Amino acid sequence: MKLWVLKMIKDIKCTLVIGSGPIVIGQAAEFDYSGSQACLALREEGIKTVLLNSNPATIQTDREIADKIYIEPVEPDTVIEIIKNEHIDSILPSTGGQVGLNLVILLDKLGILSQYNIKILGTPVKSIEIAEDRKKFFDLMRSINEPIINSYTITKDSFMAQIENIKKYPLILRTGFSLGGSGGKIIDSKEDLINYCEDYFIINDIPLELDESLLGLKEIEYEMMRDNAGNCISICNMENLDPMGVHTGESIVVTPSLTLSNDDYQKLRTAAIHIVSSIGVVGSCNIQFALDQKNNEYYVVEVNPRTSRSSALASKASGYPIARISTKIAIGYNLNEIKNPITKTTYAAFEPSMDYITVKIPRWPFDKFSVKREIGIEMKSIGEAMGIGRTFEEALLKCVASLDIKDSKSLRLFTTRDKTLELIEKPNDLRLYAIFEALFQGIDIETIAGKSGYDPFFIYKMKNIVTELQKLKPGKLPENLRYIKSLGISDETLSYYTKMDEVDIIKNRINNNIMPVYKNIDTCSAEFESNTPYLYSSYDSQNDFKTIENKKIVIIGSGPNRISQGVEFDYGSVKAVMSLKSLGYTSIMVNSNPETVSTDFDISDILYFEPITLEHVSNIIHREKPNGIIIQFSGQTGQNMASGLSRIFGNIVLGTSPENIFNIEERTKFSRELKKLGIKQPEFIEIENINDIEKKISSIKLPVIIRSSFIIGGRAMDIIYDYNILIDRIQELFRERPGFPILVSEYIKNATEIDVDFVSDSTRAVIAGISVHIEEAGTHSGDASMVLAPNMVNDSIKNKIFDIVEKLRSNFNLLGLSNLQLAVKDNEIYVIELNARSSRSVPFVAKATGINWVDSAVKAILGTPLRETYMEPKSYFIKIPVFPFKRFRDMDVILGPEMKSTGEAMCCGLDFNEAMAKAIKIIKRNFKLESALITVNDGDKPEALEIARKLSLNGIKIYATPGTSKYLENNGIKNITVYRLKDMRKPGLSEVLKNENISIIVNTPSETYGSFRDGFSIREIAVRRDIPLITNIKFGVALINALTSKITPHYREIGEYVKN
Repeated sequence: MKLWVLKMIKDIKCTLVIGSGPIVIGQAAEFDYSGSQACLALREEGIKTVLLNSNPATIQTDREIADKIYIEPVEPDTVIEIIKNEHIDSILPSTGGQVGLNLVILLDKLGILSQYNIKILGTPVKSIEIAEDRKKFFDLMRSINEPIINSYTITKDSFMAQIENIKKYPLILRTGFSLGGSGGKIIDSKEDLINYCEDYFIINDIPLELDESLLGLKEIEYEMMRDNAGNCISICNMENLDPMGVHTGESIVVTPSLTLSNDDYQKLRTAAIHIVSSIGVVGSCNIQFALDQKNNEYYVVEVNPRTSRSSALASKASGYPIARISTKIAIGYNLNEIKNPITKTTYAAFEPSMDYITVKIPRWPFDKFSVKREIGIEMKSIGEAMGIGRTFEEALLKCVASLDIKDSKSLRLFTTRDKTLELIEKPNDLRLYAIFEALFQGIDIETIAGKSGYDPFFIYKMKNIVTELQKLKPGKLPENLRYIKSLGISDETLSYYTKMDEVDIIKNRINNNIMPVYKNIDTCSAEFESNTPYLYSSYDSQNDFKTIENKKIVIIGSGPNRISQGVEFDYGSVKAVMSLKSLGYTSIMVNSNPETVSTDFDISDILYFEPITLEHVSNIIHREKPNGIIIQFSGQTGQNMASGLSRIFGNIVLGTSPENIFNIEERTKFSRELKKLGIKQPEFIEIENINDIEKKISSIKLPVIIRSSFIIGGRAMDIIYDYNILIDRIQELFRERPGFPILVSEYIKNATEIDVDFVSDSTRAVIAGISVHIEEAGTHSGDASMVLAPNMVNDSIKNKIFDIVEKLRSNFNLLGLSNLQLAVKDNEIYVIELNARSSRSVPFVAKATGINWVDSAVKAILGTPLRETYMEPKSYFIKIPVFPFKRFRDMDVILGPEMKSTGEAMCCGLDFNEAMAKAIKIIKRNFKLESALITVNDGDKPEALEIARKLSLNGIKIYATPGTSKYLENNGIKNITVYRLKDMRKPGLSEVLKNENISIIVNTPSETYGSFRDGFSIREIAVRRDIPLITNIKFGVALINALTSKITPHYREIGEYVKN
């Protein structure tokens, strides 16, 4: 190591690593992965590591990863207090995504970095600003003669005159310093642009940046690494199947590129090195190009001077640990001084080579949201899956299988020719399946390529798959089964076309030795020896890695992130792996999500990067012959395959048995068991088939909740207030899920909901945490604001909870982690739901209690008696959900029993108001309370009065719609009446929302048509203009109490709250 490197490391004693905060669209689990790698890389060098992140569901906020952990809002006030508390001398922002970069730029502008003599590790602030500021970036590209498209800047004061000078449309609206294409838009005409500017400049002073269109060109990405000495390598390049006009996070992506000529590849690689060096990037960087192959031209689109979503994909696709290497460079190392941790013999200066293909497909939330399914330059996907194979077909179909959606089985939509072509032409989440459908219908490849913008090469490959599927006949497996499997065609798809049971197909393959081999990802295409078992399957000829003879257990991951099944489950998987290692077991991880910590090559002893399906998990079990498998940390995905695995392998599932999982998941069976045990639950009826509906629903009182079986995140759940709507909804569910009975239960109004997480061994259960929802029962637990604090539940209720938990543990032989949801009203407890698995709230409870409950669960599963006892938390912890409403402007934001949130933040305080004051910073940074609009239904008016009194006493101007206004006036609260949309009187709702700088809106839904219509418009405007919106009155009371308490929150290391 050079002396100057040693000096630099010596000068760095305590580094603050910035986390990315709650999971949002465009910034997901990949930053948990990169942040965790960064912390470990720093600690290897003896550098004290302090982590700041408000997301409790992450592995990086765990003691094994960082020396000190602050689970606090990621904002300047927090950083200043941490700098003082921990004597920080350096900050690493690059693994915190856009949040990290924006924060460090703000700290620099505020003078905090210079005031405390803080060094920024990695790419300098000036270089970050060049890459992130569209104008500075374009100026630099012009100065170094890199081709860019024409661009325009539109300012608030002169936008009409500036628009007159623009002659060419469409235009692409892009925003600097933004995330996942946030705020991006295609502008088709002058009128579109004028309308947008008029709306935008009401609440914004920041200029708009517009680029001429590159729609339809091929999008290519290069993942680059540059060190302090200027050495630069390309880790891999990535080809987007969808052309320009679809955000790369929304596109299907193949690595390495398959349709570029060598000249194109080298030309773009040379340009990438030139650009990275000119910006002055230190560490990792992602560059996007638009390639015009017809005219042999390219354009630079943008640069991300940090680890990103694409970095995580490139890292998992190539095996090159980007975040780890980037962090080593940030503290002074050069590429030729860093050993490749996979081969352990080569250096990081070697460009990775790949002898396989990876395909990434996004996972969208359109199965949860009733919104337009269009995709474009602004991200809407929640997560992604990656498939690895020896051919494009194999990698593509493994990725399709990983998505865990209904269209994956048949690869067909069964739409008309016209509808199929429409779905191909307009970018949407069904485009891939529409292309398969077109091929089934015999539509020619040239037509499909012309409509979609896909390169014909990829459609020819998809045609190979369709050709084989069209040959399949009911009742028998094809003679060329091995070839069909080499194309990636799943057993589930074979089951669909042959009408044979999937379990029978798997058993047939096992008996006839039609099984895959497993190949190694080693960064060097086997040129050098590698003993790191990072494996994928293929129907090839030779295994790269022999199985290990040791006691071993398989952990099933949770697959791609989606609403209701996110990073919280990856937390459980990783903690389970760590627990198994400590117990002397060989840990085997199976997952298909490239964003996660669990798919890091050195977390488990053996990593299988494979789809979480019955087929692929069975293949691994057959090969490894483990002592058992654990499915408790895979969300609903593992639960749903439990019975299939037991049919193939017998008692292979560790923890609660598949039989008992079925009895819990099947709603009608579970309700019958509760009745037998004498445990209260809401009154219910069972509907077993479509003919039962009308005669049975008359026996139950409205409102009701419809509950389906084997679902997560409240999928297909509704609160229904009308019998005709109830009949329609039940019929719809029977069409969607034939064969599954439906439970209809009474909705208990104004009840308090409680989440109970607990661990069971073979003789007793220990409650880990009792979390009380701020919102009343009826809001999904994943969307509710949840409080874990001392004395939240009285002793009478607590004792009843202990009794219910013990009855359920004993009856269902629960083993490991479980989650129980309860409704409490008038000192009576009603069971809503039991999940015999880890829940979304487990990481939150673990951080609040300071206890590793996953470790306790794994030990209990393996036979070690529980030693823990229930303990009340010492401080106040609030879990605040984060929603994607800005990305889905046609969706109503009212919360209900079906989950809508993408992530969460944890707010800690020594009392409730301190914790809640931090929640305000999660909802909106730099929030100033100056005026409020209140419009609530009749049932919420008494609590709205409580809110208004607090606001009035603090001098806050109050606006209210007529009914609410009159109620407040009658109770002595002065306010300004605001008239409804169809009312011609002044001031009107639109006028007030447009001109009066409303700070916060309290709007609870009403069932009357006019109020409902206005409410939707109010909520839509609030989301569009970034006005904090409260749609639940109980949460509103808690928030306004905290806002008006004027408390100054303090920021502490998590241990101070736990031991307080």
